[in-house]
Amino acid sequence: MKISIRAFEARCSLGASVEPAVTNLLSGASSPRQHTFDNLQEPVTLPYFSAPPAGDFYRAQASCLNSLLERAQLSRTERRRTALLMGSSSFDVHISESQYRRELNTLGPEQALPMPIVGYGKIAQHLADQLALGPHRYAYSTACTSSANALLYAARLLQQDQADHALVLGCEHLNATSALGFYGLGLISPRGEMAPFDARRDGLILGEGTGALLLSKPSQTPASERRWQLAGGAIGTDNYSLTAAHVSGKEIAKVIRAALADADITAADIAAIKLHGTASLLNDEAEAAALHQVFATLPQGFALKPYVGHTLGACGALETALTLGSLARGTLPDNPRALGDGELAVPLLKEKRPAQPGYYLLNCFAFGGNNNALIIRDQGANE
Repeated sequence: MKISIRAFEARCSLGASVEPAVTNLLSGASSPRQHTFDNLQEPVTLPYFSAPPAGDFYRAQASCLNSLLERAQLSRTERRRTALLMGSSSFDVHISESQYRRELNTLGPEQALPMPIVGYGKIAQHLADQLALGPHRYAYSTACTSSANALLYAARLLQQDQADHALVLGCEHLNATSALGFYGLGLISPRGEMAPFDARRDGLILGEGTGALLLSKPSQTPASERRWQLAGGAIGTDNYSLTAAHVSGKEIAKVIRAALADADITAADIAAIKLHGTASLLNDEAEAAALHQVFATLPQGFALKPYVGHTLGACGALETALTLGSLARGTLPDNPRALGDGELAVPLLKEKRPAQPGYYLLNCFAFGGNNNALIIRDQGANE
């Protein structure tokens, strides 16, 4: 059974909601800012894609989800048959950091509690209570695949008739733990520019954002809202390294093939690929190698992280929402700063192209070797 994607929302460096974000994406209007972490012995300044302020973190997530429920006009009864699945790398760790800094200033280092747990897995429960949703409330933290995995598990819940609808939320907020961790690993681009699959690539840039999607069984979806489908997907684990996929790409290729099989299509059916494209050396090598194993001729490809940064656990949901927003406008995003195919031979679109109905592959890979591939079907605006 294919699962309908009825509505989607996004907040990121491109805009405070999905419509302005897609407008800015397609116009190429995005660049990172500089953020200084000055609560250190030696301040560290990093490039970072900051999202527009949204006020209280918890209220902002609830408001985003509620807008999808209202857009679909789900009744109270329908909400009780709605699951909530949330994915994030850091959840509300930025609030824990803030509390710790306050305690350091007021209590001193001996009494301040480092990183007190504030919410984490309880956030999904809290949000579902606020929105009067059903009993299925789950939180996923599988690094960069967190919300991508949440999307696939949501589809499985609906397929198993455990719910009629599912809200999927991916969120990532600026925090020192993540940013300085990536900086310490030497993964942040010294040039402050992301160049996926290019010979000059030298690392990634982090970003914050929120992506949310409402999934429903086709039988519970009005005909006018059945354009988008989550047609298939797969999850796999590559235990080669804690921080990178095996450069042979064999495990990523295995996941992509499993996703194609789950959607009951072949590689030749894919119209375009939303690449994971972190611009880190080994991950781009692994993704490129996998694609060449699966596809005789690579379809058109585009990367979204040069526009929004790597939003870690939010990137699955956020980049899916931005992709759907672009397809809704009949346009594939471009990567005009890409210098060429290079040795990895993964050509990125250098100019925007018309988007056609069909199947789209969305790649997402994570620390710890967790790999995810989703297949989205665009049935066209008039169907």
